[in-house]
Amino acid sequence: MLIDTHCHLTDMRLSDTEGVLARAKGAGVGRMICPMTEVAEWKAVRDLIETEEGVYALAGIHPENLEKIENIGEEINKMKEILKHPKVVGVGEIGLDFYYDKEKKSKDKQIELFQAQVEMAIAAGKPVAIHMREAEEEMREIMRRWKIVPKGQFHCFAGSGEFLDEALKMGFFISFCGNITFKKAENLRERAQKTPLERLLLETDSPYLAPEPIRGSVNEPANVKIIAEYIAQLLSVDFMEVAGITSENANHVYFAEILNQ
Repeated sequence: MLIDTHCHLTDMRLSDTEGVLARAKGAGVGRMICPMTEVAEWKAVRDLIETEEGVYALAGIHPENLEKIENIGEEINKMKEILKHPKVVGVGEIGLDFYYDKEKKSKDKQIELFQAQVEMAIAAGKPVAIHMREAEEEMREIMRRWKIVPKGQFHCFAGSGEFLDEALKMGFFISFCGNITFKKAENLRERAQKTPLERLLLETDSPYLAPEPIRGSVNEPANVKIIAEYIAQLLSVDFMEVAGITSENANHVYFAEILNQ
């Protein structure tokens, strides 16, 4: 079985839900995790996880949606209620992103939102799915101040080798998207080769970052098989080993409570 730990299933580009999920299951994807990027997504996400077996969710606010928030405390309280749902298995997608904010004018507010969500996850005993883009220095500073380190995942990893070492030492799991297959992504391949298989997770980040040879198309959870096959080849291990160990890893991070019931 394969597990796609990060796919935006409520995105309009994946509106053919029945077809998307059927193709995923046909590719051997047994579980999918749908992250939220704002609280307003909850109704659509809830409808999905309550009607589709094997689909779970994360509750979180992406840093790009910061401007929509008037009161962080109120949004946190809403998410605390969402986290009570039995199929909401973590907090995400959360993090820092200065790709569109080169001057980092939103730095303080992004950090406030991120830290509030991390604290919420720790209090609830939930893992986190962290997004980091053009924000490695700020993320490192925050992580070094943590007294309690949350369990979780750096999704769509794009950090340096040094940051990867720090994240692994702190216990985080790492995932790479379809862009690891791109010709100019040698840096990502180097990071993947430095990541122990016991700390790897699989994801598509659908509908974004479709892998070669279908780059440029709308990405789907079914394509996590392509990514798994590519990583198996990159690491010189059997595909079934990659599928099995990454699924065990995902079960440990996100599904331990459910599996122990």
